[in-house]
Amino acid sequence: MTTIDFRTDPVTARRHRVVSLVTHADIPDIVWADDATGCYGVRARDAKGNQIVVERSGSIRIVSARR
Repeated sequence: MTTIDFRTDPVTARRHRVVSLVTHADIPDIVWADDATGCYGVRARDAKGNQIVVERSGSIRIVSARR
């Protein structure tokens, strides 16, 4: 199981993708993810336009990005 955090280690996190196991598509705007718990955070904007991190959960998998 893997945990990544783009805020604390962007170089290592850039080498990974977070994929939804339901749609088999990449999840955009990931801030952090933990595939052991299925929780992840994505960048979003609130009603005033301020950037926030929204926590979500679901079936995800963190995989190595191929170059």
